[in-house]
Amino acid sequence: MAASPRRRTAVVLGCVLAIVLLAGSNVLGQRISVLIDDAAQLAGGITATIVCWRTASRRTCSERQWRVLMAAGMACWTAGMAVWAFYRSALETPLPTASVADIGFFLFPIFAVPALLAFVGLSPRRAAAGTRHVWVMSLLDGAIVVGSLFVLSWATVLGAVVHASESESIEFLVAIMYPITDLVLVAMIVLLAVIPTIAARYRTQLTLLGAGILMMAISDSIYAYLVAIGAEFMPVLTDGGFIAGTALIALAAATPSTAQIDRSDPTTQASAATVTGERAQLLLPYALMGAIGIVLAILRVLTGELDSTVVVLGVAVVLLSLVRQVITLVQNDNLLRSLSRAQAELTYRAHHDGLTGLLNRSSFDEHLRAAVNDARAGLGRAVLLLIDLDDFKGINDRFGHGGGDRLLVELARRLDRCVTDGVVARFGGDEFTALVYADLDAGRETAVRITEAMRVVHEIDGHPVSIGACVGVVQIGQLDRAPNGPAAVTGQGTSTVEEDELMRLADRAMYTAKRSGKAGIYAYDTAGTLSVVPSRPDQGSLGTKPKMVAGEPDPARLIGPPTRT
Repeated sequence: MAASPRRRTAVVLGCVLAIVLLAGSNVLGQRISVLIDDAAQLAGGITATIVCWRTASRRTCSERQWRVLMAAGMACWTAGMAVWAFYRSALETPLPTASVADIGFFLFPIFAVPALLAFVGLSPRRAAAGTRHVWVMSLLDGAIVVGSLFVLSWATVLGAVVHASESESIEFLVAIMYPITDLVLVAMIVLLAVIPTIAARYRTQLTLLGAGILMMAISDSIYAYLVAIGAEFMPVLTDGGFIAGTALIALAAATPSTAQIDRSDPTTQASAATVTGERAQLLLPYALMGAIGIVLAILRVLTGELDSTVVVLGVAVVLLSLVRQVITLVQNDNLLRSLSRAQAELTYRAHHDGLTGLLNRSSFDEHLRAAVNDARAGLGRAVLLLIDLDDFKGINDRFGHGGGDRLLVELARRLDRCVTDGVVARFGGDEFTALVYADLDAGRETAVRITEAMRVVHEIDGHPVSIGACVGVVQIGQLDRAPNGPAAVTGQGTSTVEEDELMRLADRAMYTAKRSGKAGIYAYDTAGTLSVVPSRPDQGSLGTKPKMVAGEPDPARLIGPPTRT
């Protein structure tokens, strides 16, 4: 504990001791002493509630969660204490019987259990489930733990004692449950303190919180003892545990953690201590239900019957557990659906261009490789198209990259509509590629449709824009290497045109179109002939053999990288 928390703790405990001694000495008379005692307990409960709530507003994640839950628990305890004080101070009943006050007191451990479990932190799974799920599950866990302990206590000890003394059954039952629940909370704090990561971070907070709950357990135990022996009043001095306990809980909430860790960091959230604590929290209710089942089975064998109270409370705990399980199953199903959507999204992003939605280059390479393999095996035909937009840099210069991106998206849609039997990809920048699963004539027709679709006017910021495209076309197939170069498609050739060589040929054909005046189409057939493809009906028939380009080098020598101009 740092010097400042130690000094603060010493001052607070000194004040508590002074109040307890003043009230317990009866120097001011019995009635005044009781008023001081009740006022001190109320003040302690209110202070603990306010401090827990106010400090929670400046914390995040688990540090916020345990303070909010403890604030709710202390608020319930304080409400019960207000009723208790009314009994003692207004009605002058030194040792109140079972009353509405007990509802507030018993709600305290229901909130305190999930508050302690919050110290283990949130795993990625629980964080992904959402804040509402975490809070609902925490409260259900607290109710199941407290209810299970009640059933076990009644089945083993309390039931027999109560039935043996019917006149004091309710009073004794209520009284004995207080120290039982308090000691369970203390045991949970001890278990948390032995986890190295939690102990290193929350040692001071756990020490103060454990000491506070232990002080309250001591006073609760004294109260249970006095009820058991039939005492008519509870000495004021014995309430010191309640005053000191609430003060220590307030000090625990006001104390910062030992080390500041970024709780938003997923790697921190997924620490071994967090995962271990989450598993313990998930299994704890079921372990208690298992213990209830074993105890009830033994009692059934030994006595031949079960107490109706045990049966009713056991059924209530089972119903709470079923509700918990249903919520868990629904949430797990939602998480699995979210995970499936995320995986589908990642898969889509891995294979598609982020701007246009077309296939990306790596995915297109896979399709091209498959097309080449099919052509080698004689299982299909395909034509490779490489499309480059003319003067697209001017669009970016005039309308900015935003306008250029919008135009690319529109042109990508048109391109995708033009390729009815194949795949389309964005190769990079303003270049696109396409695979047409058909013969060369169909590939040429597709190239013509593409150039015509690209030229359709599109508006950018109210300005009409028309852009041309050059297309290089290469038929994919196996080639025999003749003495003077590739000759014909045979299906049994000893040399094949690989994917990168196909891309080089398509690139050369496309740049030949650019050098010839742009917005043109050039195609290689399987014989290695590079020909211009007319883009309008009056330029020639698509069914006739296009003319050779004068001065075009031997296609057999086009395997090397082309020279771009």
